[in-house]
Amino acid sequence: MIIYMNLKATKMSEKLHDYVQKKFSKKKFYWNEDTLDHFKLTSNYQTFEATVQEITTFVENDCDLEEGETEEMLINDLVKQVYNK
Repeated sequence: MIIYMNLKATKMSEKLHDYVQKKFSKKKFYWNEDTLDHFKLTSNYQTFEATVQEITTFVENDCDLEEGETEEMLINDLVKQVYNK
């Protein structure tokens, strides 16, 4: 019974995560031009992985989340805008 309840709670958490990601995945974030220029420039001189790590550190340390936002959402959006995806 406990295992079933844990599985059910996990499924509910996954559904909530999917809902939030879908709802906010279309949200467009507006980044300061200097921020975009910095990461676009550095992306020319380092690997994709290194750029993503630098963006991740930037978001974790320098960005404030608003309601319904996650660091993952900001990181993904900034990476997309840096690489024009």
